[in-house]
Amino acid sequence: MILPVQEMERRLIQAGASRLCLAVLERFRNEFPECGEVGLVRAPGRVNIIGEHTDYNGLPVMPMAIDREIVFAFAPVESVEVEVVALDKAYEKVHFVVSGDIPKFPTGHWGNYIKAAAQAIWNWAATRRPDKLPIRGVKGCVGGDIPPGSGLSSSSALVVASALVLGRELDIDRASLAELLAKGERYVGTEGGGMDQAVCLMARAGSALKIEFFPLRTNPVPLPPECAVVVANSTVTANKTGAARVAFNTRVAECRLGLELLKSVGREKNPRVAEATLLKDFMALEPNWQQVLNLLPDEPMTVEQISAFVGQSEDNLRRRCLTMRDGSLLPDPEGGFKPKKRCLHVLTEAQRVEQAAEAAERGDSELLGRLMNESHFSCAHNYEISCPELDRLVDLLREYGALGARLTGAGFGGCAVAIVKHEIAPQLLDAVWSEYYQRFLPTRNLEIPSQQNQVLFVTKPMSAAGEFFGG
Repeated sequence: MILPVQEMERRLIQAGASRLCLAVLERFRNEFPECGEVGLVRAPGRVNIIGEHTDYNGLPVMPMAIDREIVFAFAPVESVEVEVVALDKAYEKVHFVVSGDIPKFPTGHWGNYIKAAAQAIWNWAATRRPDKLPIRGVKGCVGGDIPPGSGLSSSSALVVASALVLGRELDIDRASLAELLAKGERYVGTEGGGMDQAVCLMARAGSALKIEFFPLRTNPVPLPPECAVVVANSTVTANKTGAARVAFNTRVAECRLGLELLKSVGREKNPRVAEATLLKDFMALEPNWQQVLNLLPDEPMTVEQISAFVGQSEDNLRRRCLTMRDGSLLPDPEGGFKPKKRCLHVLTEAQRVEQAAEAAERGDSELLGRLMNESHFSCAHNYEISCPELDRLVDLLREYGALGARLTGAGFGGCAVAIVKHEIAPQLLDAVWSEYYQRFLPTRNLEIPSQQNQVLFVTKPMSAAGEFFGG
């Protein structure tokens, strides 16, 4: 809903809106005094309870939206220009023209996430609602309390908020928008799946969300009522635009290579596995996938070795498995690819998601916790996306009473998530604050955070993204 600026402020105060919302509105008013009316959109961050790096393999995840979010205050304009400032003045103003082929800012620029949404929305309209072109631009202000690089999906929340703002006249259903933005966010260079966009757009207050892909389906999963969800930020930043992006994209490629190996081994007894295009397909087509997986070489492999194993040319294998969305070829990692270990994680993680959803629905917090612990072990040892800080943080969460704890998000830094009985949550927070943040971080030459609730907090499942006061 677009309202006069003063009326929006009055309604926000009356509704008990957060200081973040009011601060974003104030910055908008100061930056764009010529805009007499304003709309306001929120998009929550997320924490993934279980199911890491399964989504882009077509396999399920179980995240929930959290009470940290991106807020976007905006005023529509008649032109196709977008002009957006950040609440944090350390980020430079974003200014670009909306089209179906938007030039990128330099790698790492925060405005690329707004551009990703804008380009995806324009291209959707071009094929489905050309009468809505050109897409109108906006003047706006963005702020948030999701720590960037923390594994809580600040980037996807910004993409979703931007899409809701720019696509407000298109009436795209939530499932279609989630799938559109999952592909659209690859504009920034990561080869991710669709979990973040789906939970941001389709979350249910009070429940986690089991998400399945191709086709996209969601099912609310109530968490055990006696448990709280704790999020703990390692303070190690996983930058999706730096070395972590290469490591992330390498994992995606290793899954593709692993699928080629599995098909090569499995098709002799089960010709149907040749039809598989994702690990999800192979798992569905081959009931004895664990036996087939055991036949793959344990050691790291070069492209040349994988090519010889599967009977494909190196050029063909690189084109099919190592080509990124921008057309570039992923470099070979030092030490070789590890397709067997990556597939072992993904396929067993998918099983853990199914078991965790069943355990949560039964209220079996002990089993849910054990599955989270198993997930962290696999993330650390099979997918190799943990780091010493995350491992220490997870150990301390368990030591001080968590039923289960694991890294969450893409890894290489970011956050851990834990489930803990409500009655011991305060003591756990105090102990982890003391042991990890005040004692351990200095030993890693990392700064002690100034405020506990910015890095270590209890959260609850929140509702999906949307516009304030209707719309």
